[in-house]
Amino acid sequence: MIFKQIEHMGKRLLVRILGFFLKQEKLTPKDVDLSCIRRILVIRQDDRIGNLILTTPLLSALRRLFPMAQVSYLASKTFHTLFHNSTLVDQIFVAKKRQYIFHPLSLVSFIRKIRKQTFDLAFDASDENNFSLNNSFLAHLSGAKYRIGYEKPNSSLFLNLEVPPSPLRRHAAEMHLDLLRFLVGNFEGDDIRIEVDTEKRDRVEEYLNQKNVSTDDFLIGINVGGRGKKRWDLENFTQLADWITDSFDSKVIFIWGPEEKSMIKGITLKNEERQILSDLFPLPVLAALTERCNLFITGDTGAMHLSAAVGTPTLALFLNSDPAKFGPQGKAHKIIYPSDGKIPVEIVKKEIKKIMKSRIQVKERTQ
Repeated sequence: MIFKQIEHMGKRLLVRILGFFLKQEKLTPKDVDLSCIRRILVIRQDDRIGNLILTTPLLSALRRLFPMAQVSYLASKTFHTLFHNSTLVDQIFVAKKRQYIFHPLSLVSFIRKIRKQTFDLAFDASDENNFSLNNSFLAHLSGAKYRIGYEKPNSSLFLNLEVPPSPLRRHAAEMHLDLLRFLVGNFEGDDIRIEVDTEKRDRVEEYLNQKNVSTDDFLIGINVGGRGKKRWDLENFTQLADWITDSFDSKVIFIWGPEEKSMIKGITLKNEERQILSDLFPLPVLAALTERCNLFITGDTGAMHLSAAVGTPTLALFLNSDPAKFGPQGKAHKIIYPSDGKIPVEIVKKEIKKIMKSRIQVKERTQ
């Protein structure tokens, strides 16, 4: 907490200082020569995996509209592996924020490495309602001729193409796509997607075989994570898992992340033949595991975005966030969003029953 407070104070001071020195020439889309765009940098060095996943439609659109361009991504050390071996990006730059605080010269070396690429276009892909000094400043330091992002307080210090925030309520993926639409005009965006490596699929299959889960088993993933008020009670998840394995011919795997390391100690497997507590996996393996699940039950978490992005039918429980902006898109997914911020277990059971009835291969178990 103290570190965060010091970080915020330092950022506010830095913005004030930079305000005396940075003056950007303001450009409009008419000033941009799209035919000369050969190197593109997308910046979202965020410690929340979902925010990176939500930028994938932008990456797909860049691939489609600038097929000859090299697309690079600047991500944080925490989740940069999300795009390893991805066809959406050609190169990944890994920002190590805390290292730069204690070793400033390493930041200088990092910036030099980026500037050597001579980028033509850089995207500050932060949220339209929240100014990110890290993303905006890195866009400026990249040396890109065109630096685009949403118009926010202080963004004019770093960007020369500012996009007015939209008054319309829309999905976060559309928010990122609108940055590109500002330059090239309207177009249809692709779905949110993450590619799964074949080797990671094989690793997951081997792991599940060791847990007595065959390829024919109907596997339901339950992610117990969530930040603060977004988190459904662990007791609710375990109660739901017990009901599922008692009611249906299926198996349940509890999935968790580093932040849930202490919490999962409270999970007791009632039926060890049908319930599994997963290991803690690297992100590319986690993507393969969520892809293997036939259904994924989760709060508004990074794992929710990952599940939907790999095409797994997802039942998302939204307790304290906006499903219109962050919910999984598509008919395969279902969102439960209560008006009072509470989701009883019985409501979730009803939705699961509906899902199970639509899947002939899942039989109700006889008691």
